[in-house]
Amino acid sequence: MKNETLAQINMMLIFLIANLAALILYPIYSIYEGSLGKEGENPWIAVYYLIYIVAVTLLIVFIAKKGKKNILRGIFYFAMAWAMWYALFPIFLLIIPPYSDLISLGLAVLITILMIKYPEWYVINAAGILVTMGIALIFGMSLSLIPIILLLSLFAIYDAIAVYMSRHMVYLANSAIEHNLPAMFVLPAKKDYSFRTAKKKLERKGEGERDAYYMGYGDVLIPGILIIAAERSFGIAGGIFTLIGALVAMVFLMVMVNSGKPQPGLPYLNAGALAGLLGYILLQLSF
Repeated sequence: MKNETLAQINMMLIFLIANLAALILYPIYSIYEGSLGKEGENPWIAVYYLIYIVAVTLLIVFIAKKGKKNILRGIFYFAMAWAMWYALFPIFLLIIPPYSDLISLGLAVLITILMIKYPEWYVINAAGILVTMGIALIFGMSLSLIPIILLLSLFAIYDAIAVYMSRHMVYLANSAIEHNLPAMFVLPAKKDYSFRTAKKKLERKGEGERDAYYMGYGDVLIPGILIIAAERSFGIAGGIFTLIGALVAMVFLMVMVNSGKPQPGLPYLNAGALAGLLGYILLQLSF
């Protein structure tokens, strides 16, 4: 099997592992269920989140273009530590309730320090799985189904614009890769690949020259929110159908990625997840 094919399979495995873990850990994260109250049912909240993400993304791009490397690193690592804290808290709340906050915060800080001191691909991938799983659970249990469907639709459109037209997402991804920042899953296509020392660029410069594949954390997180919402609304079967739809869409995405050019993942993955959910609903209505 070619190393590039293996890297693509590993990409799908990461997507599968993160979302299967989220489906399994769903009961543990019940503390977040309906945490936004009536606001979680408001379709406009999807627009608010999109505006917030666009604003933050453009700010980060501005900082990157100004060459403020330390500020850029600070933003990324703080965001990762904060996200891991929230992701770990429900697990330790179940195991050691009196110290759950302190332990989850301490572990989040330790993992962040490890990423700073040793930003190798498997460290970044492990942290990414933890973050995408946890945040997908939190949002999937906080928002109702309609706002989440709208959220996925808006983010798919934004992702396509940011990659194909403005290309600021490509610039941001290259900046994150250049500085070893935790923003993307890294899938080596060579046995001796090291994320810390490799020459990094999203675009392939020539046939057979790809060292690694990259997949943004958001490409796992955003469809993962719908997968959790489907489980919340229709049970585990609804979540599994939604996950299968996203995985099928990822196969089509891999075909496009092989062109060597950066591709927006969300138009494919979100559409696949929505198709999987719709398929489950139609199947239930037919019986």
